Amino acid sequence: MEFKPFRSTIKYLEDAVIGHAIEMRQIGVGITYNHLVIKACQLDEGFRAKTYEVQYQLIRRLCNSNCLVNRRRTHVSQEHPQEAIERAEEWLSEIRPILSAPNVLKEYIINMDQTPLPFSLASSTTLELEGEKTVTVRQTGNSKTRCTVSLTITADGEKLKPMIIFKGQRGGTIATRELAASQYRDNMVLSCQTNAWQDEENMNDWVDGVLVPHLQQHAVGSPVYLFLDQFAAHDTASFRTRMDSLGVTLKLIPGKCTWVLQPIDVGIGKPFKDRVRQKWFRWMINHAEADVDLPNASRDEIQKWVNDTWEELPEDIVRNSWKKSNLSWFV
Repeated sequence: MEFKPFRSTIKYLEDAVIGHAIEMRQIGVGITYNHLVIKACQLDEGFRAKTYEVQYQLIRRLCNSNCLVNRRRTHVSQEHPQEAIERAEEWLSEIRPILSAPNVLKEYIINMDQTPLPFSLASSTTLELEGEKTVTVRQTGNSKTRCTVSLTITADGEKLKPMIIFKGQRGGTIATRELAASQYRDNMVLSCQTNAWQDEENMNDWVDGVLVPHLQQHAVGSPVYLFLDQFAAHDTASFRTRMDSLGVTLKLIPGKCTWVLQPIDVGIGKPFKDRVRQKWFRWMINHAEADVDLPNASRDEIQKWVNDTWEELPEDIVRNSWKKSNLSWFV
């Protein structure tokens, strides 16, 4: 039987969509199937009316028929050692009985972690013509600009206020004027640090703005457990004293095990950043020009993307992040 290649049912969009992909690659912008789905939705109302699954498959097939394939800019990191999984299992065997006590409520089992968020979220993977030897991805004019986002969740699926730490002086103009007047200041904690890092000082901002308001709902007799990784700012004498004064039991997750143990690492980090990246790409695609550097997002735009993404993230994703296969925090 003679093989007949697949013909996409969106052939009428081929010139515009594939042309757009080639144009973006010629100026070094990384693109994905999702980005082309967005472009096709902008071009055609009929395509926009289809389900996302159908949209994705149509775009993928259209790309394949035009020799556009996924290429990676950097190598894949090595696998984590089995020893870390064994340490994680041993640690959980001690933690599960504590969390299973009748008086322990899941809304007071808390995990917080920081994640760096670049102002440029260009992907290291892009669609490129098959056979190209050099695969480049353009960055913004200052691709190293970043902030730190601290995300906090509870075991019952609640998302507490996010915190964003921008680069700047703690008492400087950015902190006292710009961030103090932000339209998102009621939805998140905003802070500045010289290197945009979480440190002992802004850990107290997180306690005052995120943890304490949650504990004000604290049920009498129910213990509170806060799980953090072994980052230096999480294990200072002053922070431990502060936790003791609030009646919070601080538990540090074993080193080199956070990738299999820490709920934010296990189930939150990727879907959160993926959604922020989609917002960045929608914004960037309207600013990309061939002869100029890609622009950096503003601090206000970063706040909006973090706020909207955090609100959109489903609670079941949060709950499931505590239930990694074979390494669930609960029996």
